Amino acid sequence: MTTNIRAFTPFSLVIALFASPTLFADIELDTLFQRHAVVQRDRPIPVRGTTAPNVEVTVSLGDVSAHGLSDDAGRFTVILPAMKASKDPRELIVRTAIDQVRLDDILVGEVWFCTGQSNMEWTVAGAIDADRARTIASTLAIRGFKAPHVTANTPQERVDGEWRLARGETVDDFTAVGFWFAVDLAQALDVPIGLVDLSWGGTRIEPWIPLDALQSAPAFKQAADGMANRIVEHASLSEETKAARMKMYNSAYNTACEKYWSAVLDGELGMSEGFDEPVSSSGWPALWQTTTLPITFSKLSPELAQYDGTVWFTREFDVPTDMARRACRIELGAIDDSDIVWCVEGRAGSIVGAPGTPRSYSVISGLPAGKQRISVCVLDTGGEGGFMSEPASMRIVLANEPKSIALAGEWQWRKGSAVKAMEAPVRGDPLSKPGVQSSDPAAMYNAMIAPCIQFPARGSIWYQGESNAGEPDKYRMLLPLLMNSWRIKSGNPDLAWGVVQLAGFMQFAEQAPAEGAWALLREAQFRGAAQGNGGMVSAIDLGDANDIHPRRKREVGDRLAAWARATVYHDGAANSSSAVQWHGPELVQATRDGARVVCEFAYCDGLRAAAGELGGFAVAGADGKFVWANASIVGVGASARVVVECATVSDPVELVYAWQNNPERANLVNSAGLPAVPFRVTVVVSSK
Repeated sequence: MTTNIRAFTPFSLVIALFASPTLFADIELDTLFQRHAVVQRDRPIPVRGTTAPNVEVTVSLGDVSAHGLSDDAGRFTVILPAMKASKDPRELIVRTAIDQVRLDDILVGEVWFCTGQSNMEWTVAGAIDADRARTIASTLAIRGFKAPHVTANTPQERVDGEWRLARGETVDDFTAVGFWFAVDLAQALDVPIGLVDLSWGGTRIEPWIPLDALQSAPAFKQAADGMANRIVEHASLSEETKAARMKMYNSAYNTACEKYWSAVLDGELGMSEGFDEPVSSSGWPALWQTTTLPITFSKLSPELAQYDGTVWFTREFDVPTDMARRACRIELGAIDDSDIVWCVEGRAGSIVGAPGTPRSYSVISGLPAGKQRISVCVLDTGGEGGFMSEPASMRIVLANEPKSIALAGEWQWRKGSAVKAMEAPVRGDPLSKPGVQSSDPAAMYNAMIAPCIQFPARGSIWYQGESNAGEPDKYRMLLPLLMNSWRIKSGNPDLAWGVVQLAGFMQFAEQAPAEGAWALLREAQFRGAAQGNGGMVSAIDLGDANDIHPRRKREVGDRLAAWARATVYHDGAANSSSAVQWHGPELVQATRDGARVVCEFAYCDGLRAAAGELGGFAVAGADGKFVWANASIVGVGASARVVVECATVSDPVELVYAWQNNPERANLVNSAGLPAVPFRVTVVVSSK
């Protein structure tokens, strides 16, 4: 929690009686400046926040201080000089002449954003090695901040969340990939590690990219401009315009619903035989059965379990004199999917396609005293149908008093007619704010990233792509756009990016050596990540055919940490025995030598099959049909090669490796056990 301490001098108390209230605005620091925070070492530390306009602000962290002024809006930025890493807790003090904020337990170390979708958000508790994580957490200075899932259509200044210490079971809710990444770095660098978890399961990449960045890219400009225009237009709507727009929409929607019911009930058994009329004219009682409501179709009768169509319900009830002719509501609870209600003097109301919505139909003129009848036609168009709520939800209640008549209990029912499939009108919101759906471009950037992006950090680790599978060409452009836009917004052109290539998923396709949307997405990740201070680590061998959320998160975190140590922190001299290995074998060239294809790799020291015979390679001739091929390793060290050949393809034209959603045969690794990067290439003809 932030501790606010206010100190007033006698003179300032006198001034307070006459001054503008804005003079005494509380100091509020930006999101990530909280107790237990980790701030980035070796970088100037811009402490940002708001206070009263045009006042001097003094900031100190430990024994280091700096001064600044708030602007006309009360915003301030005071920059502390860069500091060396330290595990010694320090106090951050921000003060003006009339207010101060004190934050204890601030460490100086390495800060990383943990971003992406569910495989980044996946927690320590849900992954393998949770017990080990709880034990090791208390030995290291690791802290985490987790933002909630929120959206906005303009960049925000704050997002909720708090820093937490990784201690025992408190680590259970940390991002598992991020935590193991932090463990490796904390042990190797011997500094505090701060993780800022800004992940959200199921999200696409576009909502994480600033709208102006999307507008700057020709491929996405039209859609981004359209969104920007809708946001501006919505913000400028007057109340009169909103009311007119809603009236027009409701009229159009109601018309669509009437057309829908007309189509459903055209020739329908209940309407043709007058089920909505008193049952004496509808074959009562021989053709009607008795049941107790609420009830679902499948419990009403086994023949209705898979039935799509109408079922009619009717019953009598008594209206007491003290409730007669008084405004009331007919409430029936939630009904799946659609319904029409008739009561006493005609149709009381209807709802189309809203299975989770409790039904409530107003009867302004009330109901006559005495015995009355209600009839309900329920339409189900898929899955379960019927009355879905508790008995207490079925009643007639006065509009302005709690008096009610229970409707649960004994009803009569008859099966109507099966209904042909047709699209029901969907009720939207014509006044809904654009740009705030979790799939909208920039929606998460605005609400979750913008409040944090100017907090100094070393880099970001990114595990995302499952939700964009099937759009590799777009993703190949979007990933570098994401990376570079965050660098620009952070003011740090060297912001590092560690990208996780998708793990294997789905059943192995024996008959399709070169198919799968995920293979194409992995290539887009590989190409897109090679931007500036970025790199990609593969998780292709860490997947689960039956689960899109593989539990082996520690290895993913370890590989990201190896990438960071080697390329960001330059841990170990390059090309020496002390160099950190972080990259699996990467194809340099595939050359045809007769019927064979000879493959040269980078990062190939100790080239080998992880287990069993080397596999995962396939070749295609001029017909483009890929066939599994045999592969073997020849040579050692940097001169090691993989030779691929197939008895049924004498003139190979193309070569693939691990080019499937789940390439379970692919097992080429180097001495560090890191998997080879999947590839699809045209074979080069040897010049020999």
